[in-house]
Amino acid sequence: MPGAWRDVAANQQLLETWRDATNIDRRLAEIDTKFADESWETDEAVVALRDRIAANYRQMEADLAARRRDNDISREQTETARSVYTDALRYTVGRYAKNLKTLGEVAGIRVDHEPVALGNDDVTLAQAGLAVRFDFDAKGFMGMNDGDASGGQQVMKSLILLVALMMEESRPGGFVFIDEPFAHLDIVNIERVSGFLKATRAQYLLTTPVTHNVNIYDPATLTLVTFKKRPGETWAPGVKVLMRDTSTTH
Repeated sequence: MPGAWRDVAANQQLLETWRDATNIDRRLAEIDTKFADESWETDEAVVALRDRIAANYRQMEADLAARRRDNDISREQTETARSVYTDALRYTVGRYAKNLKTLGEVAGIRVDHEPVALGNDDVTLAQAGLAVRFDFDAKGFMGMNDGDASGGQQVMKSLILLVALMMEESRPGGFVFIDEPFAHLDIVNIERVSGFLKATRAQYLLTTPVTHNVNIYDPATLTLVTFKKRPGETWAPGVKVLMRDTSTTH
């Protein structure tokens, strides 16, 4: 007899389950009755279909596991990138706030800002903003769009915010393009804006209409004067170039 048939423990378990051969015969009869009376699929293609469905299921499980691994890796990389971005943004905001205070001291204007919350999550980053306030002549802080600010104060606030963006350690003032900064300003504010522009150590490209107020040219080392084409002429007059003589002290 096969070795398994001589296994005492296995035989004892069979005895406890079936008691005797009569119970086994009864169970076999029940199975035969089911096969004879119930409806069963006899098409051999069903077996092949079952195997194909099982193989597809196993492949889908493998694909799902691979995608979960990819998602976990992507999530980890995203968290790392966002953390690095947040650190860089925090440094940038700190440097910008420092530049604002420096330019405020140059202009004789107190500049302050509210603390910026930069958490490592999408909602906090989306809602983050820098609110800057200015105090002219110790009359109290005002926001960027305060309606009580004069034209000169609005220009000064805009220039401080703009130049602060360009300031770096290698370029103390940066290079800034400004369109008609002196428009609608009185003589006092023109002198104030002009003095600020010269004190920032920045390089500027300024545009301004022709005027008899020479104070607006005070910050410029090089002035280019352009003209519109006159009626009946083919070309506009050539560009006039004025270079400031920096060798003199007056």
